[in-house]
Amino acid sequence: MMDTAMSPEDDSAKEEGEPCQPSIDASYQLPRPVNVSLVSHNFKTVLTWAYVNETPEKANFTVHFTDYLTGQWQLYPPCSNIALHHCDVTKAFSVNLTASNSYYTKIKAITQLHQSQFTFTKRFSFKQNATIGAPTVEVKIRGQQIFLRCIYPIVQNLTTETGQKVGRDFRCNICVWQKGHNESRKKSCPNKKSKLKLNITQSRVTLCVSAQVNSKQWEMKAEWSTQKCFQVQSLNLQETLIILLVVIAFFLGLVTASIIWKLLKKELVLPKSLMLIVKTINPYADMKIEEDAVSIVIKYEEVIPVECDHFFEEAAKPITDPEVTESLTVDLKYAGKDWTYDRPQTLFNVN
Repeated sequence: MMDTAMSPEDDSAKEEGEPCQPSIDASYQLPRPVNVSLVSHNFKTVLTWAYVNETPEKANFTVHFTDYLTGQWQLYPPCSNIALHHCDVTKAFSVNLTASNSYYTKIKAITQLHQSQFTFTKRFSFKQNATIGAPTVEVKIRGQQIFLRCIYPIVQNLTTETGQKVGRDFRCNICVWQKGHNESRKKSCPNKKSKLKLNITQSRVTLCVSAQVNSKQWEMKAEWSTQKCFQVQSLNLQETLIILLVVIAFFLGLVTASIIWKLLKKELVLPKSLMLIVKTINPYADMKIEEDAVSIVIKYEEVIPVECDHFFEEAAKPITDPEVTESLTVDLKYAGKDWTYDRPQTLFNVN
């Protein structure tokens, strides 16, 4: 059976696919490699060993492999006559890749004149000896809802014997608990989903989450992710109403302040016809003139000369407003001046 096939054979015999070696002195054998082990993580498998050289010659190493279904040893070319003390056998272990298949390796030391016997590894299977790394948990908080998503670790791009990717059936065990409670979460975790949605009704609670990859096909040992804790600041109905009222009051205050500010900053705009009266009363008044206002032009009337010196006459129509009792007076010190803001004006020089 398999144990007989895995037993050491005549070391001088040539393995399948092994290149021709120079003449080997069989009278002396080199020490075997020791501490041989296989470590597989995320479907990347590495063979390691140690060696104590008892000769001045530099020793190299050659690796062979086989699987349970094939039952025939093959030289692994990437690790033939190498000086390193490790070999990546991921590609070798992808032959006839299934969850139930088993793999073996053997390694020997060689020099130009001598070689050692093979050292065999124990039976290797992904179910019993390989591990899957911890996933990453993505957390999104939207009000009282928590969204959790599991991001799987990156594994080797291997295909099974049936043509499926090795990570096709990956799922996540996502565990959520309140901080300080249920610390034994790894023993029982009911949420075997890649995505999880939670509705939180309790306000100001601290939750923790951790996840583990789960595969029904491979049933490999999986690592738990480092716990990640976060605080949920969900508000109850009373707190929500208070915040809403504060926001509305603040908005109304801004609108009111804006209206008052515009009213205070609004400048008085008068038509040109009124500017003369205002300037007569207060010549230093700063007011805008309404561009499209119609200016009242005083009707031209012929002045009848009388026997007197030169004078200026200002005629005024009687006041028809019954509420106004004061007589209209005009300061004559500005008479005769040309006001640029109220044209046309006519200055009469009576002879």
